[in-house]
Amino acid sequence: MALGDLLLVTLVFLLGYWLRHYLLAPALSEALGMADDFRLSFNSYLLSGTIMGVIEVVMLQAFGVYRQTYGLAHLEEMAWILRSSFMAVVVTFAFTFATRQLYFSRFVLLFAFPAASLAVAIWHWLYRRMARKRSRRKQMSIRAAIVGTGPTACDLARFMTDRSPLPYTLAGFVRPSTSTEERLAEDAVETPDIIGWALESSVEELIIADPTMDRAEVARLIYECERHDLAYKLVADVFALVSLTTRVVHLGGTTMIESVPPPLSGSRLLVKRAVDLLIAVPLTLILLPAGLLITLAIVIDTGLPVFYRQRRLGRDNRPFTILKFRSMRVGADRERKQLEDRNEASGPLFKIRRDPRVTRVGRFLRKWSLDELPQLLNVLSGQMSLVGPRPPLPEEVEHYSQRQLKRLRALPGITGVWQVSGRSELGFDDMVKLDLYYVDNWSIWMDLSIMLLTLPAVVSSRGAY
Repeated sequence: MALGDLLLVTLVFLLGYWLRHYLLAPALSEALGMADDFRLSFNSYLLSGTIMGVIEVVMLQAFGVYRQTYGLAHLEEMAWILRSSFMAVVVTFAFTFATRQLYFSRFVLLFAFPAASLAVAIWHWLYRRMARKRSRRKQMSIRAAIVGTGPTACDLARFMTDRSPLPYTLAGFVRPSTSTEERLAEDAVETPDIIGWALESSVEELIIADPTMDRAEVARLIYECERHDLAYKLVADVFALVSLTTRVVHLGGTTMIESVPPPLSGSRLLVKRAVDLLIAVPLTLILLPAGLLITLAIVIDTGLPVFYRQRRLGRDNRPFTILKFRSMRVGADRERKQLEDRNEASGPLFKIRRDPRVTRVGRFLRKWSLDELPQLLNVLSGQMSLVGPRPPLPEEVEHYSQRQLKRLRALPGITGVWQVSGRSELGFDDMVKLDLYYVDNWSIWMDLSIMLLTLPAVVSSRGAY
């Protein structure tokens, strides 16, 4: 993977050189009278590109991108790739300045940052996909067992089977003797000797996912795992009780969980707002012709109105009116009660894959997420952000638990973790988990990662209906 990264970054750098000196040079010379200077040879760019590739690989290694597991693989990895590419560009720029390459094209460096990030991300995705298939074909998957039979254990089993970046084979569920949680896994094994059963079943990793287990039993199970060199993971159920972002600290040899201010607070809110405006203003102008064409199509298909306005809740439960291009027939809201029995979404959400209220133009708009474009006006007015949790309806929030209300601490977004992870294919609980992850782990790199991942999510149309 690292060798591929080095090669890709160098090739992207040389592609920038070709674009600047052979494709853009004549146009810039004719339009702006800019002289194209070729006093720096191809070899100079090859050396700088190789340096950028080496620095990027070093950064990726230092940031742990080559590790095997992530909480949200595609998103976390993309954020670290962006950081690494940025650092590599900065160091390469410093190298060209220190070696007095005064005629070095800055366009190549500007081009290399997003292009190298995207190329490396695609390569990593392909590599991990091929490695996963190869592992399954050669039966090299990790054989794991889950201690627990409740909702957490079943959720983990589904993730490990369907979406885990690592190939897992589930050996089964084990119900601990001190468990008091609901039994959802009917085929669970009940045995007082969990470690003995795991060793007999050739289990390589034990996942302890029962929050109701007696502390003494958990401690004994962990000790037995360590004694028999059996890998284990322990679900940190205590975090479900914590309302703010936390970190692990040590006080006099005692491990503790300490609350820290959430990432989206103070001056970081200003940084996020500045990024929103820097991107939303030019994006609105660029997409204006597309908006006019969509307006014309809606009027021809079903007439006025063009926009659909709906009351949503934003940051800190503040209501606002969200704007969309109308994709349903007029009066569709009044028909919802008649369609309740066809609802395919979980929790308070309402979604129908083939909603009869959707118009011909609306079906196209929804497939490519074009109905969301007017929300750029919500972003410009400060009611929404480019990236954030999905803005809920007031009636949805009435059913929220105290923990689920935490997702309203951030400005809602046009796109977010939910949108780039499957959209309507994910249930309500999954959506809330992803939004809470975003609120607790926000960074500007995460926002940029989500923006970049939104394009392939839109093109794939996965979960869009």
